[in-house]
Amino acid sequence: TAVCQASLVAHVFIYAGSCLLLLLVVSNLLLCQGAEDYAPYCKNQPGNCRIPLQSLFERATLVASNNYRLAREMFNEFDEALLRLVISLLHSWDEPLHQAVTELLHRNGASPDILARAKEIEDKTKVLLEGVEMIQKRVHPGEKKNEPYPVWSEKSSLTADDEDVRQTAFYRMFHCLHRDSSKISTYINLLKCRFTPC
Repeated sequence: TAVCQASLVAHVFIYAGSCLLLLLVVSNLLLCQGAEDYAPYCKNQPGNCRIPLQSLFERATLVASNNYRLAREMFNEFDEALLRLVISLLHSWDEPLHQAVTELLHRNGASPDILARAKEIEDKTKVLLEGVEMIQKRVHPGEKKNEPYPVWSEKSSLTADDEDVRQTAFYRMFHCLHRDSSKISTYINLLKCRFTPC
């Protein structure tokens, strides 16, 4: 699970990095083609050619505007990827939380407090998923990509005969849940500041 989630996060930042590289390449191309564009001013002139100041400003304005457009497009793509990542993480906890609640219900000696909290987290995760999907529809109406989400690989450990194996499985699951909940909260706050006043 951790490897899959890490790869999803890496994919988001690799994509953003690729867009930034594209921005730099295009900007460089625009700057490098200047000599040909200014040829009429420099043709048949001895010594160093002084390009008119207005032309320099026009070129700088063109490149700056192009950079702004590319940066805006890159930022929008990053928002979409971050939203998909949040939805993917929330989906990935559907089965583990349901399994945990089921096992705690049928387990002798299970703490009522832990059971109540696990059930509350399961219910609120579903509510949160619905809310984030509504946000996605509002900010990216045409976005309908179904991202693959990490699958928990230790499901069988919760029902193991060995008590130590079960305890370890619950510990790992709640540790991962704590970590992913922190990520989800951080990502949602980032998106909130992107689309609304912080």
